[in-house]
Amino acid sequence: MAVYHKDDPNLLRLALESVYANSLPPNAVVLVQDGPIGEVLQNVIGEYERRQDFHIIKLPNNKGLATALNAGLQYITTRYVFRADSDDYNLPDRFERQMAALSSGYDLVGGSIMEVDKAGKSIAIRTVPTSQDEIRRFMSKRNPFNHMTVAFQLSAVVKLGGYPDINLKEDYALWVLMLSSGAKMININEILVHATTGRDMYKRRGGLKYAYSEIDMQYFLVSHGIQSIFGAFIIGLSRSLVFLLPAFFRGFIYEKLLRKSI
Repeated sequence: MAVYHKDDPNLLRLALESVYANSLPPNAVVLVQDGPIGEVLQNVIGEYERRQDFHIIKLPNNKGLATALNAGLQYITTRYVFRADSDDYNLPDRFERQMAALSSGYDLVGGSIMEVDKAGKSIAIRTVPTSQDEIRRFMSKRNPFNHMTVAFQLSAVVKLGGYPDINLKEDYALWVLMLSSGAKMININEILVHATTGRDMYKRRGGLKYAYSEIDMQYFLVSHGIQSIFGAFIIGLSRSLVFLLPAFFRGFIYEKLLRKSI
């Protein structure tokens, strides 16, 4: 898990509690502090620092999610890694359900999410393709995994160098590398996480930085044989235009076209 100065302290506490309350408890929790944070966030972290199974890694400056997660991976000593976001609620049996799939030989296991607002009100469901073949076909169009739900074999990620440095798309790029390396992938057709999104997400996921990130990602897909040049042009252009739309229209597209409504 990574945390930075804009995170909500109450949601961070909820996220950490949902990790520790799982039916399959973690051997250790590694939290990467991505740059300086405020006093309230620090106080929440302080509530857990007394635990022997809690490890805080502090980066002196805000470097972004890819750098933060790669820093955290260096401190993992277990065979498996479960990702969690600092503002999301992990369902009580999430880890147990995913461990069953990992133990059967999969390298990467994800699942569906329920998107909720900060008050916990349900907004929509984001489902993802389940089988390896479906994931491969889906990957040329959109991210086939919900990042906050994934669990993976540490060795399968470390041998690839961790998360690629593609701003805002580091997880998507990692799945591309894993697929290209022959990793076995699956998504569980169940909701594993309540992910905090809401209208604030639609405001954040827009602007030129997202459009530029989309261009970088399409180039990455083409260079790894996942996408054709023509497909990259069409999809990259259409997605970049969505990122440049006003937040209201972007929200409509997310909720009505890309999600299952509640």
